[in-house]
Amino acid sequence: MNSLLVGVAAFSFVSHVATLYLWYLRGKPPIVLVTWAAYAVFWAYLGVTAFFELEFATVGLAVLLVVVLSLSAVLLHREWWSDRTQYV
Repeated sequence: MNSLLVGVAAFSFVSHVATLYLWYLRGKPPIVLVTWAAYAVFWAYLGVTAFFELEFATVGLAVLLVVVLSLSAVLLHREWWSDRTQYV
């Protein structure tokens, strides 16, 4: 077990869940909440696989990372597009 990786994953998971809850209370758009939930799931998955030293988890981790990055790309595109259309 890599205790540093498990610690970082646990801290990141808790901070993402706390941020997700605060953003939910502030009424952020659903795409933001889904993206941050995906990041929280990513850190939880990384922590569990590091804690139990699962070797087959690299494929699942790669799939989850692709999902998180695609959600981030959609979020950034929407933010950029809404900022661009506001000033026109």
